[in-house]
Amino acid sequence: MNKINVGISFLYMATFLYGVRYISGAMGVISSTEWSDEVFAEHMLFIPDGLMIATVITLILGIVFLCGDW
Repeated sequence: MNKINVGISFLYMATFLYGVRYISGAMGVISSTEWSDEVFAEHMLFIPDGLMIATVITLILGIVFLCGDW
């Protein structure tokens, strides 16, 4: 597997993790009796910050593997 394929794989993982964050928030809103932007934002606070940190790390790794000249 060459560097470009590894970089693309990391970008796909970053996209998946970013989507999982919002899907998790939406799953919390489903159990609510009222749906609004405020309720969604409140449920997004329950999602751990580690998921966003993992998303950013995989995004950076994907860019490094795609653009790196080493």
